[in-house]
Amino acid sequence: MGTDRVIFGVLTIVVGIFGLFYASGSHDGYSYFVGLALFIGAVLFMFHLIKGYYDQLEEADHA
Repeated sequence: MGTDRVIFGVLTIVVGIFGLFYASGSHDGYSYFVGLALFIGAVLFMFHLIKGYYDQLEEADHA
């Protein structure tokens, strides 16, 4: 696993947690949905990082 994936993963976790805190402290609907959108985007990006890692392993297996 590359260092870049680890750094992106850690930053994505930080953004996701920030999104949850932002949504929990919101006073209107717009801020709530922005916070949830940040969290959902972070989760989707983490799945993308995980998929890319396993795609890389599979590609190395076939080479």
